[in-house]
Amino acid sequence: MHKFKTTEDFIYKGTAYPGIPALVDDEERPVSVVNSFMLHLYFSVGRVDSPKTLDNYIEALSDYFSWLEAQTDANGNQILFWDQQPKKTSIGLEPSNLALYQKWSQSVYKKPNGRPLSYSTINQRTSCIRRFYKWAKDEAQLINFSPVSITLVAVGGKRHPDALAHTHGQRLVESSNLTLKTQVKLPKLLSLAECKELLSLTMSQTVRVMTRLMLASGIRNEECRTFPREYVFDPTGLDKRKRIKIALDPDDMKLKNNTPRTIYISWQMMKELYEYTQFGEGVEREKRYKKKHGTASPQLFLNEQGGFWSAKGLNNKYRKLWKGYTQHGRKYPPVITFKVAPHMLRHTFATMELYHESNAVDRKTGKAKGSGHGLMWVKERLGHKSIQTTTIYTHCLSALETPELNDYQTELDAMLTGGAHG
Repeated sequence: MHKFKTTEDFIYKGTAYPGIPALVDDEERPVSVVNSFMLHLYFSVGRVDSPKTLDNYIEALSDYFSWLEAQTDANGNQILFWDQQPKKTSIGLEPSNLALYQKWSQSVYKKPNGRPLSYSTINQRTSCIRRFYKWAKDEAQLINFSPVSITLVAVGGKRHPDALAHTHGQRLVESSNLTLKTQVKLPKLLSLAECKELLSLTMSQTVRVMTRLMLASGIRNEECRTFPREYVFDPTGLDKRKRIKIALDPDDMKLKNNTPRTIYISWQMMKELYEYTQFGEGVEREKRYKKKHGTASPQLFLNEQGGFWSAKGLNNKYRKLWKGYTQHGRKYPPVITFKVAPHMLRHTFATMELYHESNAVDRKTGKAKGSGHGLMWVKERLGHKSIQTTTIYTHCLSALETPELNDYQTELDAMLTGGAHG
């Protein structure tokens, strides 16, 4: 099986739709049922509007159909197909092909590094394939069975003393018989010492400013790469003690689910962004873009060639720091001992911001605002749909020492002004 994406040549009802994931077999014949499902997701399902989500679906279906194709008899003939209904036997109903695939993923499959797939990854793939079967049965009416059993289970209901009590009420959710039990993994974040070490490294001005902005605001990798130049201004004359409000608009940049939200950055951070547009690398890269396109770049951060950053560009820059790399036959060893990725900077911001806002003093009562306020504040800053997603950061607080949490915001501002490079 081979994955690809449609180009401008794909015309549907008079309009070109590039970028839709699709699948062909080894003989380059379209896998029609999968491609029809992908078109359904793209055109008919409003909640699935993220390219990354579509990529997850095509990845899962490609793996599943490749596995089906590999199941052959002694003569090399394929014996398992996606639309085979489990048969009733003398000892009960035989397992579905999806159940067999899941068991294979769990006990046999190994990643290129030799490690097994995590249960969370298996659950994600199974969920995508289950959605495909639901479409095939209920909407496309290609089959009359489901390969999974679904039950409704009650979750939640724990007592919660603060303002978030209503978010912990009992609710019913769907549970599949194929869902594997997983341990809740805490998001990976950087300690204050690791943040300081990271920002003390020799790196390009662009990568350094992007790193600081993500640490200071919690914006996603894609949001940082497409951060608008027009949002930056000279903060001279504003109160340095107050944070600056920035309204993120999907018309200006790429935001998850195209949902606008507001972030706040320090005066020092805005000053650094402004200076980036006036001096050094930011100016040089902007000149390269303008020379090529004839207009100013709408995006603040550009790559070495004066073009837009690729989806994996920043990840690759960080990977070189902790993994090392080879260039022109010369090997460059790692310069740090810990892993860094853009999402870790977002998790670090969220944890520190949660602590800061939960312990901020309410002017009216003179008491700390509490975790309820902190969680709602961070939820809005990160752009989470549900407060349940944000609550994971409450567990991250225990991984850091209280003095470090107290010092983080002050130290970060010092790093932004160049006072903490040691």
